[in-house]
Amino acid sequence: MFIPLVIALSPPVNIAQAEPCKLSVIGYQETNNCPLLKGIFASEEWTIMLSHWEAGAYVFKGINRVNGKKINTMGSEVRGTVDRPQYPFSEERSETLYLVTFQKGDRNTIRLEIFVDTVPVYNQLLHKTSSNDPFFGR
Repeated sequence: MFIPLVIALSPPVNIAQAEPCKLSVIGYQETNNCPLLKGIFASEEWTIMLSHWEAGAYVFKGINRVNGKKINTMGSEVRGTVDRPQYPFSEERSETLYLVTFQKGDRNTIRLEIFVDTVPVYNQLLHKTSSNDPFFGR
Protein backbone atom coordinates (compact mmCIF):
# COMPACT_ATOMS: atom_id res chain seq x y z
CA MET A 1 0.00 0.00 0.00
CA PHE A 2 1.33 3.43 -0.95
CA ILE A 3 0.82 6.39 1.45
CA PRO A 4 1.89 9.79 0.17
CA LEU A 5 4.76 11.22 2.19
CA VAL A 6 2.93 14.50 2.85
CA ILE A 7 0.01 12.73 4.52
CA ALA A 8 2.25 10.34 6.44
CA LEU A 9 4.28 13.20 7.93
CA SER A 10 1.36 15.53 8.68
CA PRO A 11 0.59 16.11 12.34
CA PRO A 12 -2.76 14.77 13.59
CA VAL A 13 -5.66 17.15 13.06
CA ASN A 14 -7.25 18.39 16.30
CA ILE A 15 -10.90 19.03 15.60
CA ALA A 16 -12.13 21.27 18.40
CA GLN A 17 -15.63 20.66 19.65
CA ALA A 18 -18.00 23.59 19.35
CA GLU A 19 -18.79 25.19 22.70
CA PRO A 20 -22.47 24.69 23.57
CA CYS A 21 -24.64 27.61 24.68
CA LYS A 22 -25.24 27.76 28.42
CA LEU A 23 -27.84 29.90 30.16
CA SER A 24 -28.24 30.17 33.91
CA VAL A 25 -30.15 32.57 36.11
CA ILE A 26 -29.41 32.96 39.81
CA GLY A 27 -31.58 35.55 41.49
CA TYR A 28 -31.69 38.40 39.00
CA GLN A 29 -28.25 37.66 37.55
CA GLU A 30 -28.13 36.07 34.09
CA THR A 31 -25.12 34.25 32.70
CA ASN A 32 -25.41 33.41 29.01
CA ASN A 33 -22.41 32.72 26.80
CA CYS A 34 -24.70 33.11 23.74
CA PRO A 35 -26.35 36.54 23.97
CA LEU A 36 -29.50 37.16 21.94
CA LEU A 37 -29.37 39.56 19.02
CA LYS A 38 -31.77 42.41 19.68
CA GLY A 39 -33.63 44.53 17.17
CA ILE A 40 -36.10 44.30 14.31
CA PHE A 41 -35.51 41.83 11.50
CA ALA A 42 -37.60 41.44 8.35
CA SER A 43 -38.13 39.46 5.18
CA GLU A 44 -40.86 39.81 2.57
CA GLU A 45 -43.13 37.63 4.72
CA TRP A 46 -42.18 38.27 8.37
CA THR A 47 -41.13 41.15 10.58
CA ILE A 48 -39.99 40.25 14.08
CA MET A 49 -38.58 42.11 17.04
CA LEU A 50 -36.22 40.40 19.45
CA SER A 51 -35.56 41.88 22.87
CA HIS A 52 -34.59 41.03 26.42
CA TRP A 53 -37.25 41.33 29.14
CA GLU A 54 -35.38 40.32 32.30
CA ALA A 55 -32.78 37.82 33.39
CA GLY A 56 -33.30 34.70 31.29
CA ALA A 57 -36.44 35.98 29.55
CA TYR A 58 -36.32 36.86 25.87
CA VAL A 59 -39.15 38.43 23.87
CA PHE A 60 -40.21 37.44 20.35
CA LYS A 61 -42.80 39.75 18.81
CA GLY A 62 -43.72 39.24 15.18
CA ILE A 63 -46.20 39.85 12.42
CA ASN A 64 -46.72 37.95 9.21
CA ARG A 65 -46.74 40.66 6.54
CA VAL A 66 -48.85 38.51 4.20
CA ASN A 67 -51.71 37.27 6.39
CA GLY A 68 -51.46 39.64 9.40
CA LYS A 69 -50.90 36.89 12.02
CA LYS A 70 -49.35 38.39 15.16
CA ILE A 71 -47.13 36.63 17.67
CA ASN A 72 -46.04 37.93 21.05
CA THR A 73 -44.26 35.40 23.24
CA MET A 74 -41.32 34.94 25.58
CA GLY A 75 -38.72 32.24 25.90
CA SER A 76 -36.07 31.29 28.40
CA GLU A 77 -34.12 28.63 26.57
CA VAL A 78 -31.00 28.73 24.44
CA ARG A 79 -29.66 25.93 22.23
CA GLY A 80 -26.87 25.58 19.73
CA THR A 81 -23.28 26.68 20.05
CA VAL A 82 -21.45 29.90 20.85
CA ASP A 83 -20.81 30.44 17.13
CA ARG A 84 -24.39 29.55 16.12
CA PRO A 85 -26.89 30.18 18.95
CA GLN A 86 -30.53 29.10 18.64
CA TYR A 87 -33.44 30.58 20.58
CA PRO A 88 -36.74 28.64 20.53
CA PHE A 89 -40.06 30.43 21.12
CA SER A 90 -43.56 29.01 21.22
CA GLU A 91 -47.00 30.39 21.90
CA GLU A 92 -48.93 29.16 24.90
CA ARG A 93 -51.03 26.06 24.09
CA SER A 94 -49.67 25.97 20.56
CA GLU A 95 -47.83 23.30 18.64
CA THR A 96 -45.94 25.98 16.69
CA LEU A 97 -42.24 26.50 17.37
CA TYR A 98 -40.39 29.61 16.18
CA LEU A 99 -36.65 28.97 16.11
CA VAL A 100 -34.31 31.95 15.77
CA THR A 101 -30.72 31.14 14.78
CA PHE A 102 -27.85 33.46 14.00
CA GLN A 103 -24.13 33.33 13.41
CA LYS A 104 -21.92 35.11 15.91
CA GLY A 105 -20.07 36.88 13.09
CA ASP A 106 -23.19 38.32 11.41
CA ARG A 107 -25.21 40.52 13.76
CA ASN A 108 -27.46 41.81 10.97
CA THR A 109 -29.02 38.53 9.85
CA ILE A 110 -31.06 35.84 11.59
CA ARG A 111 -32.67 32.64 10.35
CA LEU A 112 -36.32 32.14 11.29
CA GLU A 113 -37.59 28.58 11.15
CA ILE A 114 -41.20 27.77 11.96
CA PHE A 115 -42.32 24.26 12.85
CA VAL A 116 -45.95 23.16 13.24
CA ASP A 117 -46.26 19.81 15.03
CA THR A 118 -42.49 19.33 14.39
CA VAL A 119 -43.01 19.76 10.62
CA PRO A 120 -40.94 22.60 9.09
CA VAL A 121 -43.19 25.16 7.38
CA TYR A 122 -40.89 28.19 7.05
CA ASN A 123 -37.13 28.69 6.79
CA GLN A 124 -35.84 32.10 5.69
CA LEU A 125 -33.19 34.69 6.47
CA LEU A 126 -34.39 37.98 7.98
CA HIS A 127 -32.25 41.11 7.88
CA LYS A 128 -31.97 43.86 10.45
CA THR A 129 -34.15 46.87 9.66
CA SER A 130 -34.74 50.29 11.19
CA SER A 131 -36.54 50.54 14.52
CA ASN A 132 -39.51 52.33 12.94
CA ASP A 133 -40.81 49.43 10.87
CA PRO A 134 -44.45 50.32 10.02
CA PHE A 135 -45.66 46.77 10.70
CA PHE A 136 -45.18 47.24 14.45
CA GLY A 137 -47.50 50.25 14.43
CA ARG A 138 -50.52 48.05 13.61
